[in-house]
Amino acid sequence: MTLLTSIETWASAVQSYWLSLDTQALKQGEASGVKDTGNRAAVTGGKQMNALQAVVASIWQSDPDVKFEVRSSGQTNLPAYFRASKNWDLLVLYRDALVAAMEFKSQRGPSFGNNFNNRTEEALGLAADSQMAIERGLFGHFKPWFGFVMLVESAVGSTRPVKVPLGMPFPADSVFHGASYIERYRIFFERMVAEGNYDAVGLVTSQAGAGDYSEPSPALSLANLEAAIRARITYVKALPDEVFDRIVR
Repeated sequence: MTLLTSIETWASAVQSYWLSLDTQALKQGEASGVKDTGNRAAVTGGKQMNALQAVVASIWQSDPDVKFEVRSSGQTNLPAYFRASKNWDLLVLYRDALVAAMEFKSQRGPSFGNNFNNRTEEALGLAADSQMAIERGLFGHFKPWFGFVMLVESAVGSTRPVKVPLGMPFPADSVFHGASYIERYRIFFERMVAEGNYDAVGLVTSQAGAGDYSEPSPALSLANLEAAIRARITYVKALPDEVFDRIVR
């Protein structure tokens, strides 16, 4: 029986996220002498999710009987439909076929409203572009598996209820009334998975500087994400090479 990644390993990766932000805030702009203001100095560094990516990459490479090529830095571009290409955070390839592509995003305060809109619009656009690319055969004949990991700071601004705009010509879905930004993320990603836009999503929240994390939804838990990844591995592994190659070609 394959054991899932320990809570301690995930917690260490979450802790690394915050430590990386602190390091980037100190180093950002040293070469040019110009620093971004506020928390932007940390998040523009771009490496804060590396530890979480490394844990997920290790899961993809955990079965010694199937040798996946996992790319998490450099050469992670894929063709897109509405644009020439998209640079993903992690790619998994096998026998020249795309097995999986994953994106890793985060949000910290204090601008939860604007950044929530940006993050969800990015995820929506990526899903739409990717599904069209599949339909147009841009990834070949083997349907890729798409995953998403989202880490959100748990703070007053992300946990308190958010008002739904008034005066709209049609009422908002009642599920959003009284929902915080974290709850809106839960609704968003649960629906994205339910509609087949992503195969699995991991949504975690953590207070600034902490390794301890919470999971707003069992369906979006890291255990569920890992189980989905291992199911994908098992599927690819079960296919004889000649059958896999015929599907791909």
